[in-house]
Amino acid sequence: FYGDQILGYKDELSLLGVTVGFSRCYQRVIDNLKNSSYLTSMSADAFLLSLECMRYAGSPERLVTTLRDAKCLKTNLGFKPPSECFLFDQEWGCLLQVFTCFPIIDQAYYGSIISSYKNELKRLGAVVDFDVAVKSFISRFKQRASSSSLTKDDVFSFLSCCRQLKGTSYKFPSDLMKCILEAKWLRTRLGDFRSPRDCILFSPEWVSISSITLLPFLDDSDSFYGKDLHKYRHELKTMGVVIEFESGVKFVPACLYFPRSTDSITPRISLSFLNCLRILLEDKSYTFSLSFLKKVSEKWLKTSVGYMSPGDCLLFDKNSDLKPTDGPFIDEGFYGSEIRTYRKELSSIGVIVDVEKGSTHIANHLDLHSDFATIIRIYKFLAEVEWKPDCEAKRLIWIPEGNENGRWVKPDGCVLHDKDGLFGLQLNVLEKHYKNKVPLQLFSGAAFGVKSYPSLDDYCKLWKGWETSGHRLSHDECCAFWRFVLKHKSSEEEQILSESLVKVPVDLGSEGIMLFDKHDVFIADDLQLKELLLQSSSHPLFVWYPQPSLPVLPRTMLFELYLKIGVRMISHSVQKKDLSFTNGLELKQINPRDAMLGKELLRLILGFLACSLKMEAEKRHEAVKSLRNLTVLETSEPIAVVYSLSLSSGETQEVQASRMVRWDKESSKFFIQKLDESAGQKDRLEYATYFSEAVAEGLLLEKEDQFSSLSELVKLAFILKFDEDAVSFLMKSKNLQVFVEDEHFLSAAFPNE
Repeated sequence: FYGDQILGYKDELSLLGVTVGFSRCYQRVIDNLKNSSYLTSMSADAFLLSLECMRYAGSPERLVTTLRDAKCLKTNLGFKPPSECFLFDQEWGCLLQVFTCFPIIDQAYYGSIISSYKNELKRLGAVVDFDVAVKSFISRFKQRASSSSLTKDDVFSFLSCCRQLKGTSYKFPSDLMKCILEAKWLRTRLGDFRSPRDCILFSPEWVSISSITLLPFLDDSDSFYGKDLHKYRHELKTMGVVIEFESGVKFVPACLYFPRSTDSITPRISLSFLNCLRILLEDKSYTFSLSFLKKVSEKWLKTSVGYMSPGDCLLFDKNSDLKPTDGPFIDEGFYGSEIRTYRKELSSIGVIVDVEKGSTHIANHLDLHSDFATIIRIYKFLAEVEWKPDCEAKRLIWIPEGNENGRWVKPDGCVLHDKDGLFGLQLNVLEKHYKNKVPLQLFSGAAFGVKSYPSLDDYCKLWKGWETSGHRLSHDECCAFWRFVLKHKSSEEEQILSESLVKVPVDLGSEGIMLFDKHDVFIADDLQLKELLLQSSSHPLFVWYPQPSLPVLPRTMLFELYLKIGVRMISHSVQKKDLSFTNGLELKQINPRDAMLGKELLRLILGFLACSLKMEAEKRHEAVKSLRNLTVLETSEPIAVVYSLSLSSGETQEVQASRMVRWDKESSKFFIQKLDESAGQKDRLEYATYFSEAVAEGLLLEKEDQFSSLSELVKLAFILKFDEDAVSFLMKSKNLQVFVEDEHFLSAAFPNE
């Protein structure tokens, strides 16, 4: 309106009261301040003037209120309200440059003078102090860490800032340090983000162990942090990142990861792993977790028998008599002698370092060997340590066939001794192979449980084999078998033999001893029958017994055993047929007394029935009446008797014998052959025998066990011609007597005597 000419009248205008020049009229500026909507994007001079007005005006509140919310302050992110801005500080301002999200006041725009208005900027809400800026940084850091969005540049910028702040008076407060240490903001080679204390900065010492672990190394690959990360080694260590190898071995147990191919685990890798364990075990209280022990139990240790798990390996002891190839010993040729220096570490993961405690492992690999010398060496070792196997131990015994050939068998197919040499084909006799080479008690003890001698079951199997094969036994073989059976005889074993043995021995003379069905072989308890049957039989009928008798094999005990297992006596097995008289045979009836069927015979029988059989008077009187009521018939010819023997095949053998006396109970007739008065002693004894047997058989038909006792008694009395005094003495000597009722019976039966 006035143009530039008005500027020439400054003095006159001053006299008129017009304010000429600024003249520190700060308050007037404030009083005439425009609305905040007109104050956005203020020029540098205008904003600096505003700050100066705030400093010198008496009442700047209106200006402060108006500018605080106005986007009047230029930053690296454009114009922002002062309350959102940060004043850069040369010492700690690097913290604001870690992330690009902080609006930093543009000092190039305002000039360095802007830094002189810290108080005014602070009053407007701008952040000018380190402690306040740190709080904003923590919030942003947490946000970025929680979303795993810290970039490579962010991390390097932060590490650089930490280095810059070192040596200054500005220290990270505890809450920032807590955030740095605990937040998961560092990326590892595993592709995840972890807190510094859960990370390792890789170094050459980790090369070997890294092959069998998944350790959280910081990702220093070219695709992420790169090798420049190692320049911040000190800063990373300060934050808790593991830098030294010794400090990082604590990660190894949890990060153990064996490759599928155990061949890739080199000796250097294994020794490096053991070295890690050594460092860990320096802490006396350190213990391995169950998960680690499970992982380390994989088959990764090379032994003489291949790769094995630690629990199945042994550390070789040079002081032992064994050789490194005798069991699953760690392959020292593969690992080198250094492996022995890790005895404690190997033991901690299950390797057996005391060879004596590894006896079961050595025994379990016995079947890998076939060299007899090696096997003997191992057996000697097992005997020395008194090995007692657990339930999982293999129990195998080598039966050599030469030095390098043979076979492995189970202990139940073996026996220590076979003194009679019977079991060479049925059992493996260890004494034959190991005597004077290995203590035989190793096999018979808890280690293998081998029997010292063949058992009854073994003998039964042996006999069954002989039965099936048709084997002809020698005298010694047969004696050895039955000698054992008698030595161990018991009711239980007799039952076993009875069920097991189908055939029994029969002597064929020069042809040896053969086995026949026990139902077709008999005990020769009646020599007369034996003689008759031997003369007529087409095959042997009588069971074997040693001749001459042996003290260790008594004939009576052997026959008793034969009876228990089912062999029958010949006397009980034959059937006697009725008398066979030829046509026209003359029979003459005679007085019973002439046939010795008199009073003294009945007295003797009554005494026997009363005392030996405890028979009541009425019954014994009834028994002897059958003798008293007999019709006695005499003939001059022998009386024919036929014996028949039935065999299991259905065949029946018959033999005919001549008897001098026969009692036919059905007809109550007593047949006798007339005895020639001039007969010799042999004939008289024969007659007495037949007489006594006929009487005893007729009276005691249902009491066979007493038959022979009565027969012998009657035979003796017959030889004595039933002399009264002789019979009386005989009865007393046998403790026999008759009672009053018997005397009455005899008096009634023989009234004239």
